[in-house]
Amino acid sequence: MTELPVLVVGGGPAGVAAAVTLAEAGLRVLLIEQRDRLGGAIHRQPAPDAPPVWKGTARHRRNWAELASRLESAAGLIELRTSTVFLGIDGAGRFLFDDRMAGRVFARRVRAAIVAVGAVEKIHPFEGWELPGVMSAGGAQVLLKETGRPPEGPIVVAGSGPLLLAVAAQLARAGNPPLAVLERGRPWQKPKALAGLMTAGPQLAEAAAYAAALALKRVPYRSDSEVLGVSETGQGLAIRVRSGSAKSLLQARHLLIHDGLEPNRAGIPQPAPGAEIPVLLAGDGREILGADAAILDGQRAASAILAGLGRTASTASLEADLSKARNFQLALAEALHSKATPPTAQTMLCRCEGRRYADFAALPADASAREIRLMGRFGLGACQGRFCGPMLDELRGEALPSASPPRWPLRPVSLAALANFSIDQTET
Repeated sequence: MTELPVLVVGGGPAGVAAAVTLAEAGLRVLLIEQRDRLGGAIHRQPAPDAPPVWKGTARHRRNWAELASRLESAAGLIELRTSTVFLGIDGAGRFLFDDRMAGRVFARRVRAAIVAVGAVEKIHPFEGWELPGVMSAGGAQVLLKETGRPPEGPIVVAGSGPLLLAVAAQLARAGNPPLAVLERGRPWQKPKALAGLMTAGPQLAEAAAYAAALALKRVPYRSDSEVLGVSETGQGLAIRVRSGSAKSLLQARHLLIHDGLEPNRAGIPQPAPGAEIPVLLAGDGREILGADAAILDGQRAASAILAGLGRTASTASLEADLSKARNFQLALAEALHSKATPPTAQTMLCRCEGRRYADFAALPADASAREIRLMGRFGLGACQGRFCGPMLDELRGEALPSASPPRWPLRPVSLAALANFSIDQTET
């Protein structure tokens, strides 16, 4: 019987780094990526015939070129499946996938798994965030990288986090600079946290390049500013803004919102000591440490798999570098930390079921997770609480316990693909 492979889910920097590290140690690898090409969010490639508008920093390009070279050299031991989505694990311990090009679901047995599916954006809800024309900053960035075209018309970028600066600069360089960038945090009032950022030379240079791009286009960057609400007008969106103690109104066609990142763990098998099939998390799906650290974390996960198989693998230097990245992210989070204005009664929380903050506030204060779902109908929609769950967690001040495991499959799959189910006979 052919040796079972190690599964790596996710073809971004962490996943590719894990795959090549394992293959270079002589292990077979099954690398799964849901898109048609590798790269992840940071190295998202333009669609065919679309002009490339953003090449990324030279540092990131060098890192990805090195990974691509190692991937090519180790290709004989890596089975790459693009346009393939991880669906879950069946009762027999087989990992299930949806091959969207072939239109079939297939099952494979693996000896271990590394899940590196990146991060998801957080959004603090405000009245009108669900309206047409409002989108996440990350979503707009994907659109820009894939099509080569920024959203048309006046744009406002708002929320909190370094992605605001990056996306705004990319829009400016693509020919549609935002009207303003609204950062809710007040970093200039936290000198200790800012001092903790001064040792990160590459990241500071990247931020300076973004700031220069905005300054060149005279895009204002306002701290201590946030969106209070949005309404539709004949010209697009009327955006109510607070800057310090002053309030104003901005008119735009698009509002891009973003309030940080969190690991994408919805429905992902969690690592369990002593499990028959070891499952490890890597990259931003484990901890938000940035693109450079994602590569290191992929190598760390691969080294842990190798050590579990009795192979020599030292992670001391990796852990030291990851610790530096962690300290940087902690300082950044402290510098930008701020509380958003509480939502109004009409603020949408659950788009799937159309449930607003008033519906949540009407529930008993001691309502259980089950009661919140069944009485309030939160988390019962198609997203299974992936989106409204974090909002409810923050409003409650604690995590909302899961009433049940996420429904299978983890991602939508067609009935035709399910009907075309097969078990890979080479692995049984």
